[in-house]
Amino acid sequence: MREKPFMLGVAAGISDLGETEMQWMREAHIGWLRSGNLKFDVGAFLSGREQGPAFRETRERIRSLRAKGFQIVGLTPGPRELEDLAGEPGSTAYYANYRRICAFLAGAFRGLIDWWQVANELDIWLFRGKLSMDQSVELLKAGICGMKEAVPELKVGVNITLFPSLPGEVDGNTDLHEGIVLAKGIYGDPDLPVDYAGFDSYPGTWRKGGPESWHEYLDGFHRLTGKPILIQEFGYSSAGPVMTEEEDKSGIFPCKAKKWRFSWKGAHTQETQADFIRESFRIFAEKPHVIGAIYFKWKDSKRCWQCGQPDCPAETAWGLLDSEGKKKLSYEGFKSGALDYLAGIAAAEC
Repeated sequence: MREKPFMLGVAAGISDLGETEMQWMREAHIGWLRSGNLKFDVGAFLSGREQGPAFRETRERIRSLRAKGFQIVGLTPGPRELEDLAGEPGSTAYYANYRRICAFLAGAFRGLIDWWQVANELDIWLFRGKLSMDQSVELLKAGICGMKEAVPELKVGVNITLFPSLPGEVDGNTDLHEGIVLAKGIYGDPDLPVDYAGFDSYPGTWRKGGPESWHEYLDGFHRLTGKPILIQEFGYSSAGPVMTEEEDKSGIFPCKAKKWRFSWKGAHTQETQADFIRESFRIFAEKPHVIGAIYFKWKDSKRCWQCGQPDCPAETAWGLLDSEGKKKLSYEGFKSGALDYLAGIAAAEC
């Protein structure tokens, strides 16, 4: 029997959603919004000052979204947001401050955010900053414990993306098998009060394969963690050419080449994006250990956040809407795929 709730969502900025977009979300069966932009001021908190008006406004915005029927998956700050404000990275004070931060957020959003993701993809060097893998595990444990101590009924977990461990396939991955190390450090601790296993992956774009890869990924990750899986990020880019074999072998990063190493069906187009989403949902519905899926993301970005360029496909063309807020083919792909997903779950439980 599959655990409830069946979480269908998107990563979205919660401050700028208009009524029309929220209606489009409802029509596409989107009931969950994943966001880390809570306007939390780390420095103010650690120096004993009150949070600013933006934080209070965000809390009221979430209250309004809850009243409109949406649930929120909140993200706590990660090492990049902490910088050196919490103390020397990896020090006792650093972990203690992070525990305090997460406990505060749990309490501040009690009754508003029931599901939390602690930090983001610390198996990737870009997100863990100065921390080693062992230090990353300790930071995540501090955050999980801080939240559960403050509000025990919360659902708390972390997300991992470098699984299965295929060094060299994913840009930034190394021979350290980071995803495996992080998963074993968290889910191998029987005393840690972690509720779900968050999983991110982009087969066909950042990794080889396509929707069929979900079988190996999700079944293997469930065996590794022993927890229900919440897919915190999945998606397919709708723009960008594919590298030549020579370009791929050169090791050039997609931002620099403005091309992808991998593709599904040989292309990154709106049509393949929509097909990818539909086929992914079909596979998710077959797996009772998958409790939900959050698509990355609601709207295209005008610039790549990694390189800052508007013509870079790496971080610009993932949306269900384009950067001007118009529906893409992927919106209809998500809508029909989500309906099939819910129907598949219902059929499996009959």
